[in-house]
Order: sequence, then C-alpha cells, then structure tokens
Amino acid sequence: MEQIHQIYLNSLGIAFFWEKEEGNIPNRVQLIFKEIGLFFSITELREFEYLINESIAKNSCCEGCALRNSNCKFLLKTPLHQIDLSVSMDELNKIKDLVNGTLFRINMESYLNGEGKN
Repeated sequence: MEQIHQIYLNSLGIAFFWEKEEGNIPNRVQLIFKEIGLFFSITELREFEYLINESIAKNSCCEGCALRNSNCKFLLKTPLHQIDLSVSMDELNKIKDLVNGTLFRINMESYLNGEGKN
C-alpha cells in the first residue's frame, strides 16, 4: 500500500511525496488543492512558482478593486502546457504559499541531509 510523506500543508491544500516500500518516489511532488491534483518534478514545481509570480504581477492592476480577492478569476498557467487554472486572487496567494512552503522544505531537507551534514 502506498502512503505519503507530507512536505507542506496550508488551508487550501497539501504537498507530499508518495512513499513506496523502497522509500519516497524521488524528485516528484504531489500537490493537491481544491479538487485538483498535480504531480510535478522539482523542476516543474520551480517553473510553477515562476508562473504564479508572473500571474500575480499581471493582475496587480486590480489592486483597488473591492471584488478582486473573491469574485474575480484569473488565469494561472501550469508547467503542464495542456492545463491552465482559473483561480481567485485569494486562491492564487494560497497556492503561492503552498508552492513556496513546499520548495522551502525540500531545499532545507536537501541541505540538511546533503552539504550541511557533518
């Protein structure tokens, strides 16, 4: 039976590694938020972080809009070129937190178990 190794969790979703009998599936992260599950390599996750920041920058013109955080939907591209998401600014910020937190934890774990290990 497959189990998970949780990396990061917030109010919108969770990021984790799938575990098999041999250990974690290397370099692949499962992100689940809303009703969406995305299975990314670490490189794709970094690209998704860039695309999130790009989407936030493109939609910064709506700063003064009172409906911006809940009613308006924005296009969020993914590293999977066939898939784009429609999300609110609030969801976009929570996805950003999920991805940033996940990458931070992965980088910290890599450092602690790699070059930072004595």
